[in-house]
Amino acid sequence: MWMLVHRNAKTRLVAGGRSFLEVCPECGRKARFDEVEITKSYGVFFINLLDDKERKYRCSACHEVFDLRDEPDSATSAGAEEARQAEREAERAAEARRTAEAERLREQARAQAVQDRAARDRADQAEAAQAKAARIEDELAELKKRMGR
Repeated sequence: MWMLVHRNAKTRLVAGGRSFLEVCPECGRKARFDEVEITKSYGVFFINLLDDKERKYRCSACHEVFDLRDEPDSATSAGAEEARQAEREAERAAEARRTAEAERLREQARAQAVQDRAARDRADQAEAAQAKAARIEDELAELKKRMGR
């Protein structure tokens, strides 16, 4: 007699489930981890006999599934929250420094462009003055030639 045994596993996102950002231990990328429900069923002759449901987290980058992470107790979560707050403040300060440095560099570039433009204008004016002096000299030589000097 033959027995037809089957096993089925399904992974579904939990509606309204938790998610968090962390570095994936499998792929090494910073990714979002979403809460999923894994349903495993076992049966005979297309009739499910055993069902098993568990909740885990799935990496959005590589889709690897991991056990639920431990919930921190309130004493360590307060310290962790303070550490995260300090980290956010440090990131804001670093961003403000980067912004100020970028603005200073842009201002230096603008000042350099103004100086370059002024130098080009002075050079153009000097060249125009030399050309005008050369025309005057040529006209004067022409007049002297006509007068016979």
